[in-house]
Amino acid sequence: MCAYSIVSLYSFTAMYQLRITAFIDILGFRNIVEKTKTDIDFRNKIFDVLNSIKNEQITNETFGQVNKEIITDPKELAEVNELHNMLSQRLKQESSLQVTHFSDSIVLSIGLENDMYALSMLEYISRLIYRLWRDFKILIRGAVVVDELVHIENGALFGPALVKAYDFESNLAIYPRIVLDELCYNIIRNSPSYQGMTHMVKPFSDSLTVGSKTHQIKNGCEMNLATSIDHQLNSLFAIHPELRKLTFDELKNSTTQLEQLASNSGSKVKEKYEYLINEIAITKYPEI
Repeated sequence: MCAYSIVSLYSFTAMYQLRITAFIDILGFRNIVEKTKTDIDFRNKIFDVLNSIKNEQITNETFGQVNKEIITDPKELAEVNELHNMLSQRLKQESSLQVTHFSDSIVLSIGLENDMYALSMLEYISRLIYRLWRDFKILIRGAVVVDELVHIENGALFGPALVKAYDFESNLAIYPRIVLDELCYNIIRNSPSYQGMTHMVKPFSDSLTVGSKTHQIKNGCEMNLATSIDHQLNSLFAIHPELRKLTFDELKNSTTQLEQLASNSGSKVKEKYEYLINEIAITKYPEI
């Protein structure tokens, strides 16, 4: 290959693309790692957490949802899993979803070629909020923005979108929630599928000036544990009575668990738990 061809190939792969980009941080990861030194069972649980958000698993959950809790027959479950994996992998090949996972952070991004793929990624984030809390009592914080990015799986990751998402996560998210900028919220509102996602988000706006730089989201939205549970209860998958009961039980238990965590925490961390307690209290959930 001639030198010109090498340069051309490099230039092509390093082109910026306008992408929906999510930067997600696992909260309290330093304390989590410290506990794994002496608690083997807890260490195994954390391994399961990190392993559950590997690329393949995210792909499967982004492009399809299977409620395995209601499937009791092993043969039927195996068949459902096989079909689900085949469908999700096909959709992954057609989409531009990319995932990078390092330490306590996850970056997901997807192009704007199909709004359904973009909405699927956002729905995955909502389910991740719920699942990490339900299974491991782990909370996450992050930001989702629309801007330019280079994101190659197992390769380069850089661009204005990553910087902006990190800045919003660090300066505006503050509490255990995922904040979405105006452009991302517009994609949700203008989608034909918006009616099925209204419970997943709530309005968000805030600004913070650090030095000479102002971080601002004027008309965005946020996802948190309260909205994720609300979305779970209003989704088509919640029609099954067993799933509704499980989700309502988790809702009831969550307030008690958050209150216990808050009572054993310092003032700075306590505020974060109290934020979620209040969010759950003011959210109007459907009847059981």
